[in-house]
Amino acid sequence: MMPEKISLSVVIPVYNVENYLSKCLDSLLAAEGINDTEIILIDDGSTDNSGKVIEEYTLKHNNIRSFHTENSGAAAARNTGIRNAVGDYIFFCDSDDRVDSGLLGRIIRKTKTATCDMFMWDCELFYETKSILSRKDKSYFAHCGLERIEKEYSGKKIMENLVIRGKGVIASVCLGCYRRKFLLDNELFFEEGIIYEDELWVPRVLLSAKAVHYIPEKVYIYRVHDGSVTNPGADNRVKNIKVLMYVYPSLYNYYDKVLAGDPLKDAVEGNLTKRYLHMIYKYRFWKYGYGKDIDKQLLWRTSRKLRHKIMVLGLKLIAK
Repeated sequence: MMPEKISLSVVIPVYNVENYLSKCLDSLLAAEGINDTEIILIDDGSTDNSGKVIEEYTLKHNNIRSFHTENSGAAAARNTGIRNAVGDYIFFCDSDDRVDSGLLGRIIRKTKTATCDMFMWDCELFYETKSILSRKDKSYFAHCGLERIEKEYSGKKIMENLVIRGKGVIASVCLGCYRRKFLLDNELFFEEGIIYEDELWVPRVLLSAKAVHYIPEKVYIYRVHDGSVTNPGADNRVKNIKVLMYVYPSLYNYYDKVLAGDPLKDAVEGNLTKRYLHMIYKYRFWKYGYGKDIDKQLLWRTSRKLRHKIMVLGLKLIAK
């Protein structure tokens, strides 16, 4: 039987992940206290056997609920989860990843008495195959710049420490759980119809949060594999570039509004420019006809380091 009061809801968008979904669910179900939570599976129009896996787990476990929708993307699926969850906190887990079951058990216990707007934790990278991807800096998904102790910050202070003392804001929705009332009161829904929706959502959440409880543990296990959104094949590059050309300018506009006159704005924009330049060069925007659309004056103005200025000068030569 489910308890009358549920402290945590786990929301999982599912799309064509029949090879991974069981591993994800098994890692969640092994956590102590998981029977006192709810797991919401949103089948986002899968065309493989993901629906059958969902049905099997739903029949076996009273704390698993499922929704079946037309394919609309992870953002829409997560919004469905926000609207239908009953837990005090929501943890968005991707269906091809896993959790550290023991550490998730600690999180479940903490959500029973917590009042903070969100919890935040770190991540371990799991490489599906040995490739150039396995050279990725393993500290990338650790919140560098924060003290390595369990501590509560304001969301703005988190952002300040990450961009000034660390390597920048980690735009991954999976590295925390969020008080549902906080999300609803601040209308923190995901923008639908795009990929990289985390990039827009995480800064809004941080700058809205008054209390963030940071736990310096690798609760989440992120699977790195070829063909994912962050490592797309050549066929998906144009789609990714088009979205990034929307996401990054939108963030500059957002910071102009919410950080106007704040000394933090320069550091945040400098970090954003660093990320934007990385993506421009990684995907070679100019090769796909987007060179002339890059606002090079904006990038020059917001660059805070010499190497970034040099990268912008390079764009003026090659991205025409």
